[in-house]
Amino acid sequence: MTIRSKLILELFAVFVSVASCPSFAQNQAAVTPDAATTVTTTGGTANKVAKFSGTNTIVNSILYDNGTDVGIGTTSPTATLTVDGTLTVDGVSTFNNSLLLSPTGTATSSKSFDSQLFMLNASAFNSSSNAVVQPRFEWRVEPTGNNTATPNGTLNLLATSGAGAVAETGLFLNTNGTIHFAPGQTFSGGPFCIATAGGFGSGGTTFVAPGFTVPAKNNCTQWSGFTKTASTVILTTSGAACLSSTGKTLTVSVSSADPDFLANPASDYIQLTRTSSTGSFTGGTDQGQFAGSADQVTCTSALLSLPDTHD
Repeated sequence: MTIRSKLILELFAVFVSVASCPSFAQNQAAVTPDAATTVTTTGGTANKVAKFSGTNTIVNSILYDNGTDVGIGTTSPTATLTVDGTLTVDGVSTFNNSLLLSPTGTATSSKSFDSQLFMLNASAFNSSSNAVVQPRFEWRVEPTGNNTATPNGTLNLLATSGAGAVAETGLFLNTNGTIHFAPGQTFSGGPFCIATAGGFGSGGTTFVAPGFTVPAKNNCTQWSGFTKTASTVILTTSGAACLSSTGKTLTVSVSSADPDFLANPASDYIQLTRTSSTGSFTGGTDQGQFAGSADQVTCTSALLSLPDTHD
């Protein structure tokens, strides 16, 4: 027997010994590939994500991925994720099933950050420019009082008619539920409001009645509106408005469910007079606990942020 033949026999003996080892057999079984599965495709579309429509059939799904943006129900995504269809947000989460729009950054002592925008677009045709425009409204939370002991935020409304960039409308909500109206806001339903200097008791209160209408002679009507009690406190108030039989004296009662800002009792009234039965109410005489003169003024949001002459 040659040396070469002897070497081959020894290597074969080593292989047989290793193959008979149990651990080797287990490892061999572990890497055995699965049985081949026949998959039938009906063709594909570039960038469409495939899905199984049956046990052995692959078809296009509604997902579209062009490598940069993903579309659901659309092959023309305009953002990282574009959905053409309805969207339901459900399930238990840390934020109680909410849809979270996170801040655009993390605040520092020198800089604060707004929230992401919630945008709503419409589509309208402009006959002058012969073009389509997209009026848009945007809501976002804007921080206030950064780097103070009382930081807070407001929910602001921005808008554009579609001809330019969005801008602040002046309307925003405070975290206590009060509303800051846009400049020039006119409340519907009535010709005027009533402003008083001095207010109830020792407070500087302005009576505001959006939707106020003058009743017929010798009649009374109910109204509801606002009473401004401080620079940031606006109470919901209500009462009755009564016009005298001569049509010259208008008596308006003011009541609130919150007596903390009104003198005891938590209601009062004011009388305005006019020189003729057909003239407008331009002044009046205060009654009850009103301390100053009363003015008939145009009912706008400016009444909720009156200058010192009425506050």
